[in-house]
Amino acid sequence: MSTRTAEEIRADRTAALGRALTALLAVTAYALAWIVKRSWRRLLPFYWVAAELALAWVSGPLGLSWQTVGIVALAIAATAAGWRARSRTVRAWRAAIAVVLGGYAVATVAAGGPAAMAAHPTLTMAVPALLGVVLGWPWWHHLRHPTPPAPAPAPVMAAEPTDVVDPLTAHWQRRWEREVLAAKVCEGTTLIEATEPRPGVTEALVRLTPGTKPGPLFKSGPDVEVALDLNEGAIGWRSTGKRAWLRVVLVERSYIADGVPWTGPTYTDGRFEIARFADGSPGQWILSRPRYGVLGGLVVGSTGAGKSRALGALIANALHGGVQVAVGDPQNGQSLPAWRDAVDYHPGIEKTALLVRRVHAEIMRRSELLANAGVEAFDENDPRVKTLGLSPLIAIVDECQLVLIPNTPIVALAEQAGETMRKTGVGLVFATQLPQMKSLGGSVRLRDALVAGNALILRLSNRGSGTTILPDDFVGDPFALQPEIDGKTTAGMGYLRHSNRVGMLCRVPHLDETAAAAAAPRVPLRWNVPEIDPGSPIVLPGHRSPATAAKTGATAGGGSTVDKLRAAFGAGRKSTATVVEQAPATPAEWVLACLRRGPASAQALLDRPDCPVEQSQLYALLGRLKDAKRITPPAQRGGPFTITG
Repeated sequence: MSTRTAEEIRADRTAALGRALTALLAVTAYALAWIVKRSWRRLLPFYWVAAELALAWVSGPLGLSWQTVGIVALAIAATAAGWRARSRTVRAWRAAIAVVLGGYAVATVAAGGPAAMAAHPTLTMAVPALLGVVLGWPWWHHLRHPTPPAPAPAPVMAAEPTDVVDPLTAHWQRRWEREVLAAKVCEGTTLIEATEPRPGVTEALVRLTPGTKPGPLFKSGPDVEVALDLNEGAIGWRSTGKRAWLRVVLVERSYIADGVPWTGPTYTDGRFEIARFADGSPGQWILSRPRYGVLGGLVVGSTGAGKSRALGALIANALHGGVQVAVGDPQNGQSLPAWRDAVDYHPGIEKTALLVRRVHAEIMRRSELLANAGVEAFDENDPRVKTLGLSPLIAIVDECQLVLIPNTPIVALAEQAGETMRKTGVGLVFATQLPQMKSLGGSVRLRDALVAGNALILRLSNRGSGTTILPDDFVGDPFALQPEIDGKTTAGMGYLRHSNRVGMLCRVPHLDETAAAAAAPRVPLRWNVPEIDPGSPIVLPGHRSPATAAKTGATAGGGSTVDKLRAAFGAGRKSTATVVEQAPATPAEWVLACLRRGPASAQALLDRPDCPVEQSQLYALLGRLKDAKRITPPAQRGGPFTITG
């Protein structure tokens, strides 16, 4: 029988006590964790009791009076009543708890605070704790068992059941994936929403994946039409203001297949309908904008494409809006004969050329008048403009290729007028049936100035030499329009550039020009410059006329012997050095010289009057320069080339 010492017995008891305390601590921690995790709301009434006791206890050391404690208790009660809860009942019960326990806190502080709590612990501590438990139980029960919601009314069967997924969107999503994306068209796009504003017309919202550029998508309309087999429809793109979102208009049944009737002028606030899009929406020509000026434009269409009807609609709407109209007809009255007596008419090549010269002089004169009056941009409603007696003026020149001969001074005159006309209230509209840059005298600057306003490109039948008059970023393919589709003429069909829909096919209304001219109001034209003398030479502002230059040279050559000696030795006159730019020796050097001035596309290089090669030769030359890494090709088809490095 072994005996233990007192130290061993105390050690065993200490170890047993430690194990018991550890087990008790673990059970307590687990119980608290379970209570806090599972039903923490059961402890909420004890929070109120603890707050009441703490408020009464600290009143002594802090020297708080019972009035101050009463104000704090009222604030707590107001907060409990206003705090968001499941129902008003919970708020009211919570406020009641705060009032009861707050009243005990006020009474305890008034009775002595900590001293009263030490003298009467049952009344000041045990009773509030019991009241907290009793008053808090209904609140626990309400939080643990919320009131079941009222039964929902029986659903009323609608006429058409609603699905979670829009069937129209689902239909076009399937077609977009199976017919468009499967044909390698519009890659990098996802159709996410489709609506049907009119029968046969669907507007779909398309999302672009990162890295997809919207430019090539705008030009994919014909490819989408082929992929979706839209024989009588059309495709149009529209920007949504966000780079990653585009809206596409899918027209399965065209509203212009049978023609568009003329219903009269629609001029309002400087714009009017000149064509109707395939989806039935109006295509507007913007003639003027408030505090912006008057815009010009370009109308192109082959013979029988409806160009005269488009110009007739333009003239009729302009006259209806009180705009002064001057028409130049190089074909001696054969282009727009119905409007001979309705507008300021100038038949013949010589008179049309004089009209262009007079319009240029009018623009320069108006610029001077408006600048002196402090007007930055023409606005017909501006009192200062009205005081000057200026009103909008547009000059329409049909068959402009007969007047704008390349490498002639009148081209430079028209180019300068087109670049400066907007702010003066004058607009130039050129029309031609030849889709080549030579129709505008080979001037790219004149083309850009015109299409910056409006561009109506009707059906074209011949691309010519490849130097097409269409801008590089033009959307649509007017060359793909046949004279007839399904036995119906396409006269008047084309593409309107200045519109909210990009690339949508449109048609000019059927216009009886004789009747429209007879019904149009007569707007007298008031010039601020005299008629141009046919014998006077063309002189651009800032340049001297040939007669003045000759006179100056003759004066320099005459005079006394002293003057001749001074002229011989350079005395008495300024030395002027003339810098002559040497022409590039080879076409490759010419291309590099052009690209050093700035990036340019192949079409822009072809459109230059001094281009030394034909289209096929230029493309071969660009290929060789690209292979030699002397130039960088464009990121997309039709884009600009740049110098490498």
